[in-house]
Amino acid sequence: MRYNYENGKLTIYLEEELDISSCKVVRGIIDGYIMKYQPYELVLDLAGVKFMDSSGIGLIIGRYNLIKLLDCKMTIVNAGDNIKRLIELSNIKLECV
Repeated sequence: MRYNYENGKLTIYLEEELDISSCKVVRGIIDGYIMKYQPYELVLDLAGVKFMDSSGIGLIIGRYNLIKLLDCKMTIVNAGDNIKRLIELSNIKLECV
């Protein structure tokens, strides 16, 4: 996992698999970056994600809820059609491009 912070925008590049075995570690890392930088926008780039189960969707929704508490914006980029559909079904107001 890589990240970039520039001008208040924190971009996290997720890779490989977001499943039950990886999400706990990834969650802690992302939350650490959010607390450190307090960004005005969080971007999760899913271009490198090859597999995501319900734990991955939970990871995204949990970060969305955290960002909302900080009065920030969150965007998902490079998500596949299946992931976009799952996000839509989760009923959260999240930009997914």
